[in-house]
Amino acid sequence: MKKLCALVLLVAFVMSVAASQAFASDETAQTAVVDAGNKICPVMGGPVNGKDFVVYEGKRYGLCCPGCEKAFLADPGQYVAKVNAQKAADALASEKMERDMEQRNF
Repeated sequence: MKKLCALVLLVAFVMSVAASQAFASDETAQTAVVDAGNKICPVMGGPVNGKDFVVYEGKRYGLCCPGCEKAFLADPGQYVAKVNAQKAADALASEKMERDMEQRNF
């Protein structure tokens, strides 16, 4: 009888630990926010100040001032497109610089 009680308690303990870890990982997955990585405010075009941001569809977009949040949220698609366009332009510029450096044998 003691062995049965010990086994039941052990199984209950293992199940509770497994369940708590499963709930914790679900919660983390739902609240995970990824930084968009923008250095320029998509609303006003100024440098991101590091203090103001807005979270939209799981991404954190940097802003230059607190006033830009309202404008961003009024038309997020427009500003997300600006951030994506800036990232694409930065990637092209970086690739061009790398090619130029390779041609000059740096």
